[in-house]
Amino acid sequence: MLAIGTGYGFGITAGKYFGDPKTTRMSALSSTPIYTSKGQLFVPIRLTVYTDEEKYFLNGTYIWRHFPLGTYGLGTNTPEIDGDMLDSKTFTFWQTINKKIGDGIFVGIGYALDYYYDIHDTRAELITDYLTKNRGHQFTFNDMKKLKDYLTSIGYVPNVDEILNVANFITEWNATDKSAEAMQKKHLPTSYQKYYNDKFDKDPNELDKNSEISSSIMLNFILDKRDNQLNPYRGIYFNTYARLSYKFLGSTTNYTFLAYDYRQYWEMPWLNKNILGIWATGAFTFGDPVYTGLPAIASDPFLRSGRGWTAGRIKGMDMMYTEVEYRMPLYNLFGLVAFANGSQFSDIDRNFGKLKLGYGFGLRMKLNKTSRSNFALDFGWNEEGYAGFYMQLNETF
Repeated sequence: MLAIGTGYGFGITAGKYFGDPKTTRMSALSSTPIYTSKGQLFVPIRLTVYTDEEKYFLNGTYIWRHFPLGTYGLGTNTPEIDGDMLDSKTFTFWQTINKKIGDGIFVGIGYALDYYYDIHDTRAELITDYLTKNRGHQFTFNDMKKLKDYLTSIGYVPNVDEILNVANFITEWNATDKSAEAMQKKHLPTSYQKYYNDKFDKDPNELDKNSEISSSIMLNFILDKRDNQLNPYRGIYFNTYARLSYKFLGSTTNYTFLAYDYRQYWEMPWLNKNILGIWATGAFTFGDPVYTGLPAIASDPFLRSGRGWTAGRIKGMDMMYTEVEYRMPLYNLFGLVAFANGSQFSDIDRNFGKLKLGYGFGLRMKLNKTSRSNFALDFGWNEEGYAGFYMQLNETF
């Protein structure tokens, strides 16, 4: 992802049949821990277990991550200049038990926990620190320019003149004894603060220990007709699920999260092992979702969506995302892919903005012919001119 700088990691994958391979798909365990040059740590584990004749299907996702990401507000029309840095740690535990009700069709129930803690709104802290150091000083327009230059020098590009009425800020600062934190929240609120102020009329610092919790009952439906989980040549996959988060389960707020995930693959009849794949996924929230749990680019559990975009660059109350990829063999264990994706996100008023596009191509190296596991290296860019490399184990979808 573009947000991680240089990443260092390794991949683990294992497969086993717990029944006759003719009637039972391979169960799989995979993990790709990553540590980055920006101090981010991502440790995911994914487990899928099919019992004999696929009477039951167990699906588990377990993740710990410390992943500071940029956040720019809600919707697809948010400018780069609105960017903040939200730092947090996350523990994810999703576990469902699914029962077979037809050929490749499962229904299930489970529990999902996303615990976001040690949340720090970095830009807010930097502004507060700067203002605190100047508490006894009569502010001038030149001081505001210094603040702007300071934020720019450490990676933010705020247009202070557009964010606030500078004259009113200076007048109020010089005429009152309001704290630096109070002035920052009133005149220079970050995206995280704006969300809680606008939706809940609440200060996010009132959250218990700077944490947000989504604790949910999970209802699941799966249709899986793929010929292989890790690298399909043909077939269809469809998953839709509801997460019902309630305060009595430990959630910060009450809300519902509905999501769908559709994937289909076609092997070109005139070209051996040339594959066309399509991935369409979306998420819709109802009620009062926590900010860190809102849909965003690369907010899927394994950070796979939105190649060509910085993780977290686009965020919204709701999301619709589609990606198309063409895969072809190159030589022996190597292959090539080309892809394009489009996404739309809604703002706090549920209005969807324009379609955002990403593109790219990549190289594949086969790691195991039996399981079809791959090492993937992709290069992606987007319509705003950003570009970067993406490395992962197995196909994006």
